[in-house]
Amino acid sequence: MDAGKEMKEKSKKLVGEGDAFKKDFLDGCGYRWYRHSARNADYVRWKRDCLALVKAFFGADSRDYSELADVEKDRALRGSGSVFMVFLKAVKKTQIEAAAPGVSRAADRLEDFLARAEGLARKGYYVSAVTLAGTVLEDVLRRLCEVNSVFCAENATLETLNDKLRGAGVYAPAWHRETALRISLRRTAELCYTEKITERNVLKMISWLREFVQRQFSRSGSVKTAA
Repeated sequence: MDAGKEMKEKSKKLVGEGDAFKKDFLDGCGYRWYRHSARNADYVRWKRDCLALVKAFFGADSRDYSELADVEKDRALRGSGSVFMVFLKAVKKTQIEAAAPGVSRAADRLEDFLARAEGLARKGYYVSAVTLAGTVLEDVLRRLCEVNSVFCAENATLETLNDKLRGAGVYAPAWHRETALRISLRRTAELCYTEKITERNVLKMISWLREFVQRQFSRSGSVKTAA
């Protein structure tokens, strides 16, 4: 099953479960169990699955995921009913966007990050721009590992991800070398060697990343194997 279809099915399932929870409450059946999430294993599991879905679809750095995680953390015990509605709304949004035809949601989100990085570079904030662009690069590499069943530890370095992908034949040696150059520039930014970071090499990295993202993501939003 491809990633896009799997996302659609997961979101449909979670929306169905959420609507059933809501109907059960509105019909007055039993008791308001979803307001006591810590006491209901199904509800706890449902929220956990919703969080995982939103994170996988929009990304760990997205506003959609961070806001949902904050709601769970800050209000779960003192406002369970309102938390339920926030979760249901979030998973319904995921279902709608996952079903949108001909739109690469992942690519759109990554382009948003790249546009922001480009704006920072134009204003002279080169280190911040490289750091943000590096986040996009890491996201793409980890997605490639996942979809191509290339095992990498959660704390694996970008260098390791790049080498693993090359070793598995996911992309050619030329892309491996180009990727290594961009990883090196990110490391330079992390070490704050500002004299080595210029507008030219930052914008070149962003331009290369745009091509990289376009190669890796299909129109459905799933990850493709690089040429």
